[in-house]
Amino acid sequence: MSLLARRRPRGILTGLAALAVGGLLVGHGMLPDAGGAGSLVDTFLPWAGAALLALGALALIRLSVFAGVGVALAAAAWWSLFGAALLPAMPAGAPALRIVSENIEAGNDRAGAIAHELAGRSPDLIALQELDAGTLPAVEEALDGAYPHHVVVGTVGLWSRYELGDEQRLDLGLGWDRALRVDVATPGSPTRVYVAHLASVRIGEYAQRDAMLHELTATVAADRADRLLVVGDLNAASGDRALAPLLGVVHERADDGFGLGFTWPASFPVARLDHILTRGVTAVHSTVLPGNGSDHRGIEVGVR
Repeated sequence: MSLLARRRPRGILTGLAALAVGGLLVGHGMLPDAGGAGSLVDTFLPWAGAALLALGALALIRLSVFAGVGVALAAAAWWSLFGAALLPAMPAGAPALRIVSENIEAGNDRAGAIAHELAGRSPDLIALQELDAGTLPAVEEALDGAYPHHVVVGTVGLWSRYELGDEQRLDLGLGWDRALRVDVATPGSPTRVYVAHLASVRIGEYAQRDAMLHELTATVAADRADRLLVVGDLNAASGDRALAPLLGVVHERADDGFGLGFTWPASFPVARLDHILTRGVTAVHSTVLPGNGSDHRGIEVGVR
């Protein structure tokens, strides 16, 4: 064995890998968004924590100070980004209005059952996405009795206990309507609700989603409603740089439980693509619902 090999710090590769992960955590925003790659990195960045757990275990096995310091520095970077969201949100009182939202999956033969299960939670508003000719009749049959007011635009819909008015169809630059705006006659003062399903993102296919997000952000920013909700499958994770401008004009409450509130895919959620965002109201609770047969999990938010 050479002198150089004897003096090489133990766990050097583990430490360098941890520092590389830490560098990605700190500098991911500087990565170019070529072909939507930056958005995908942002979306799955929380899972860097899993890599750090594995590297931390290797550092312990190697009893390496260098590797341990590298993992600790990277873990600090991870915690600065995601630590607050990982912990349960503080209780903030009883809600005056409860909303549930779910992408029920086009062609899903459980659409009626899903709608019935959501209604069983007794929310005031139910927003659904990926409604189609096969699922809409079953959903209407399940909901129209308890929710006498509803509006459907394209593949999105809103069912309400309260009267709806000033309905508006929105295409958000998509070329066909896949979003709506409506005023809900909530007690005290009306609440304006946007329900949207934005275009999906894949490598090389992100421009439509980004254009729709830009249109939605501009529309919401210009809206002078006192109470406002943005609800639906936005196909953008909470940490996605593309969602940041919208989160500058509306707000998202952290999940009430431990975890980052991931909603997709339902079988093993890795990202939060579904959102209920607020302005002019206070979100007092937020929770991800159990899987119910869709490829997304539903979310429930209470506001006052």
